[in-house]
Amino acid sequence: MTTARTTPVTVTEPERVLLLSASTVDELSGALAVADAELLARTQHEHAARGPRLGVVDPTEKRLAMARKIVPKGRAMRGRNDIWFSPEPLLAGRTGGVGFVFPGLEAEFAPRVDDVADLVGLPVPDLGTQTLGRHGAAVLGVGRVLDAALRRLGIEPDAVAGHSVGEWTAMIAGGLFSGADFDEMLTRTDLDALQVPGVEFAVLGCPADRAAAELVGREDLVISHENSTNQTVVCGPADQVDELVAVLRAQSVICQLLPFRSGFHTPMLAPYLKHFEDGVPGLRINPARVPVWSATTGEPFPSDVDTVRQLCVRHLLEPVRFRSVVLGMHAAGVRAFVQVGPGQLGTLIDDTLRDHEHLTVAANSAQRKGIDQLRRVATALWAEAGNPDFGKLRQSEPVGMGRLREFGSRLPVLAQLDALIAETESSVAAVLAAAERGPAPQPVLDSMLRVSTGTMPYLLDHCFAAQRPNWPDEDDLRPVVPATTVIKHMVDAAARSAPGRLVLGLDTVRLKRWLVASPAVDVPIEVRPLDANRVAVQVGDYADATVVFGDRYEPAAVWPIPAGERTPELSAEQLYRDRWLFHGPSFQGITRSVAISERHMRAEITVPSAPGALLDNVGQVIGQWMAETHPLRWIAFPVTIRRIRFHQAEPEIGSTVDCAVRITDLTEDAVTADAVVSRGGQAAITISGWDDRRFDSGPEISAVHRFPDTSTLAQRRPAGWWLVAERWPTLASREFVLHKYLGATEHEQYLACAPPSRRHWLLERIACKDAVRGWLWDRGAGPLYPGELHVDPDGRVHGRHGAAVPALNVAVAHCAELAVAVIGQRPVIEIAEVTVAALGRKDFTAAEAELLDRSREATGDGLAEALARFATACSVAERAGLPDHSAVHTELVGSPHGLPARQYVVAWTTSAASTIPKEEL
Repeated sequence: MTTARTTPVTVTEPERVLLLSASTVDELSGALAVADAELLARTQHEHAARGPRLGVVDPTEKRLAMARKIVPKGRAMRGRNDIWFSPEPLLAGRTGGVGFVFPGLEAEFAPRVDDVADLVGLPVPDLGTQTLGRHGAAVLGVGRVLDAALRRLGIEPDAVAGHSVGEWTAMIAGGLFSGADFDEMLTRTDLDALQVPGVEFAVLGCPADRAAAELVGREDLVISHENSTNQTVVCGPADQVDELVAVLRAQSVICQLLPFRSGFHTPMLAPYLKHFEDGVPGLRINPARVPVWSATTGEPFPSDVDTVRQLCVRHLLEPVRFRSVVLGMHAAGVRAFVQVGPGQLGTLIDDTLRDHEHLTVAANSAQRKGIDQLRRVATALWAEAGNPDFGKLRQSEPVGMGRLREFGSRLPVLAQLDALIAETESSVAAVLAAAERGPAPQPVLDSMLRVSTGTMPYLLDHCFAAQRPNWPDEDDLRPVVPATTVIKHMVDAAARSAPGRLVLGLDTVRLKRWLVASPAVDVPIEVRPLDANRVAVQVGDYADATVVFGDRYEPAAVWPIPAGERTPELSAEQLYRDRWLFHGPSFQGITRSVAISERHMRAEITVPSAPGALLDNVGQVIGQWMAETHPLRWIAFPVTIRRIRFHQAEPEIGSTVDCAVRITDLTEDAVTADAVVSRGGQAAITISGWDDRRFDSGPEISAVHRFPDTSTLAQRRPAGWWLVAERWPTLASREFVLHKYLGATEHEQYLACAPPSRRHWLLERIACKDAVRGWLWDRGAGPLYPGELHVDPDGRVHGRHGAAVPALNVAVAHCAELAVAVIGQRPVIEIAEVTVAALGRKDFTAAEAELLDRSREATGDGLAEALARFATACSVAERAGLPDHSAVHTELVGSPHGLPARQYVVAWTTSAASTIPKEEL
């Protein structure tokens, strides 16, 4: 297999920016009163006058017409339609006028920082939000990358502040402590453990005093955030929060429940704060470089080190007084607030300062690329008499080690940064804000669980990577302990810790990563008391939950049959036979699919023999509902369960129970359901808030998931080469896909790759294996699993465990989200994106120019496409040792639906000259 040494043409045209300044508004209006072409011919680097300023990003005809209407009126416009006009620039003649504000956790989190990280030479942070720790780590990581990027542009803060966990980023940016020191402290803390069971947050669209009045008589509810003049957040027990929301909505107050349930910024968190408190005294505190505003006091942090450490703890126990911070910063002279991250924090500032002149601008947005949004920040600040360096928006040379050392004082060391982009669930658990769990209180019970197919043979019926029958390598099968089996072990461990007590259920079950049983592993189970009726159970770093005891089972109602039901399309037999469910006999419990509706599913379950299999079948019923109602994204696995309650003794193996599930929420990334398991018309188990993470499962992924022995992710092209597109954008979904294709040894090779190169390494392996399987199928081979092929590090492909594969020469290449492969005598293949970069080439020979003209006539290509074909074909010909590219084939392909819109050229030959270096064969 040869790998293309492709250097794709990827320079893109940056957005244009029009910058105009004048001594007066009339003078600026006059400058605009010329033809668009003349106006745009002016350079943005002209000397800036001291009066009004106008900045327009991507100055289209429509935007210029709008600017000509706005400027004569002399009223500021700050950001609408990408126009910034300031008749009296806020930063003119002012010191201390720029403030950085760092966001905290928000319900919507969709940063775009890949290109920004490249700009400053830093890894892209892990952006997962599946757990509180990962979400917090992602917010911190994004803030720190953007802080470095802003400073690269010459945008330096005169003061910094943060909202919620964003205050930690602000403290690092302001120099109170270094990023490395803070990360080291967090390695002794588990942010995921800083959660109060059973509480919820609700955002209320009203002032804090109105919210406080509504809390009178509701002693368990507290204000956690005074966000702005008209927004307050409350926290407390879920049922009481729900009741308050209902009352206020009846009074036409806009309310929203938040998806995180930490209890941060309330006294309720105090019992769970010990490990964090233990780490604070060892945190090295430095003098702040600029004022760092505390949202606990509404004032800058003091210089006294002990008081700073106290505020670090108070920050988690007292309300976020963000409104007071914003008012205080404005009173201190800050006029331009740069939101260092995506989200809605700027709207809180605007609400608070609605009667004061100010600028808010976000340094990142889900709506556009990261550098494009930074260009808008620079334009906004320039319009207010700032002096950003627009030239630094282009990346020049790679960042050297000296520059990295410069970052080191406020960013984590490189090893810690690498952790942010670790590619598997096991490594993302150790990122910036959710590192290894520190020492815990003395457990009631501490035991070790041996996890293997020897001690748990039923796990061979719960394998994520199907292989040929009687496959000898269990590691390749990826036997995984089901989430519900983990729950069963947590219940059993809790019961052993309190002999004679009755386990009534579990709260806040968190399933952090898959527990793989091959190779065998010993997993510690720790039980520690919370109060008289609750214990916390932790299964290694794989899962944890709160187990609830009681004296007797409480009855619960069985749901009435919902309206609008129909007969399911899939019978119970079809679910397993047609591999919609991958489970083997020990977990196959659905014996009748009863009914399905828009939000409900009912089934009969015969309790299987494996531990935890009854609850696993509840998840299978959710899975059937997903497969029948959302077939393009139906694969899902549990990540959290808010509440489980047992109302009877556990049903016996072989008995039949009824199961009803009700979908309570469905997003692109998750499905949430409630469920009731009953027998004889009486509820046996009730479940609330079963959250499944949805995985990308379009037709190709679905087919490979169900029938990997006859399906491919790559598609054969008419000319005989193969193309695969990366349709698994998250680390978790990539982890899911890669085990369908890689054996255990290849997985080790994948992990040995530098993290940024892993996705392309995997894409090329998939393209290679599918091309080889297609070649074999064309010649009469039967079903063949990807795992039956092994690709050596030198690119040679051979069969495993008896699979017959002849010696084949395979060439592969990749670009962006695509990889290609071709088989031939001496193949060479390349793929490159069609961009505008090649348009600047002028050094064509007469013969090349003539060839280009003939090619354009034959293909109808535009100039960019023709140049891309020419350049890629020449590269292939050179690598293949051919005298010219007449024997090189080319084809233009577009991005598959759902991926970033790009156009590519693929060039290949299957008959390279015999002079190709051996290492490329």
